[in-house]
Amino acid sequence: MTSPEGVTCPGDLAAAARALGAAGRVAVVGHVNPEPDCIGSTLGATLVLREAGVQAQPFNADSVPEYLRFLPGAGEIVRAEHLPGGVGVVLVVDSSDPERTGGLLRRIPPGARVVNVDHHQSNTRFGDVNWVEPQASSAGEMVWRLAGALGACVTPAIAVNLLAAIMGDTGSFRFANASPSSLRVAAALVEAGARPDVVAGSLYGSKRPEELRLLVETLGTMGLCADGAVAWIDVTQAVLARAGMTLDDTEGFIEYPRSLRGVEVALAFKEAGPASTKVSLRSRGRVDVAALAGRFGGGGHRNAAGFTLAMPLGEARPLVLEAAAQAVREGTGAASGPALAEEKPGAAAGPGGR
Repeated sequence: MTSPEGVTCPGDLAAAARALGAAGRVAVVGHVNPEPDCIGSTLGATLVLREAGVQAQPFNADSVPEYLRFLPGAGEIVRAEHLPGGVGVVLVVDSSDPERTGGLLRRIPPGARVVNVDHHQSNTRFGDVNWVEPQASSAGEMVWRLAGALGACVTPAIAVNLLAAIMGDTGSFRFANASPSSLRVAAALVEAGARPDVVAGSLYGSKRPEELRLLVETLGTMGLCADGAVAWIDVTQAVLARAGMTLDDTEGFIEYPRSLRGVEVALAFKEAGPASTKVSLRSRGRVDVAALAGRFGGGGHRNAAGFTLAMPLGEARPLVLEAAAQAVREGTGAASGPALAEEKPGAAAGPGGR
């Protein structure tokens, strides 16, 4: 075991630690469509609180994706539509707004306070206590600092969860948010017992044949526009059905169009239903895709964002591609022109399907 040393308390980390340390029982909540940072920070925070002597239970409105079930404690996450009573604090991690929790914040247990710990620049500061640091690489990095503020030892189980969270959101330290701070935290987590080879192998090296066949068929839909600066792929329900897979199995597919030479913005259009399309966006840095996603009711980070539109994929794609091409021409994410009529009623706030 190890305890983070020299941890500073900028922003509202100190307030978050005080609220959590004084709580008798904490519900730890992540966002829908969970990915490594969501699940890793949810489980990491749960275990940190327990190390600090606080009763904690993790919750999510969705199930844990199969590729993340290797994380210590993953089987303890309760899939729920609402939170139980008797909770003193609801700790929400990696969620830019309340709706990202899939309804878990619509009925807060009586008397409970909400502590919002997040690194999305689009965060709406919805908590009673808000510790929001957009410069952090991930919620997992923030949870490591929370452990220091609470005086909790970082066990190997905590270290594995937090390393997976950081690796997931930094693209294994390939993205621009791989900062000196995130690398120092990762080193501390390795010292605490996490093995990068095992974590990376579980995240990226345990594909099934069906997943690769699905990837091959999906890459066949790839298109380019804006003189090769915008690339996209489609994931349809028909393709998923043929492969016997789900949208969860397409996590990471967007990195293929993003890897093309000359591409500045990559998009993945995922058919969630006959009139529902999830859109994931990635940028190489010049274009702020969080601002672009904001036009459609979504959000995220400068280089990774998303949203959901209440329209068929075939209708959503040209609208979004036009906005993306304009953002590339302007070198921004905030394409000009009137907001789309479908944005508010048709979009699920937050980076759905990221």
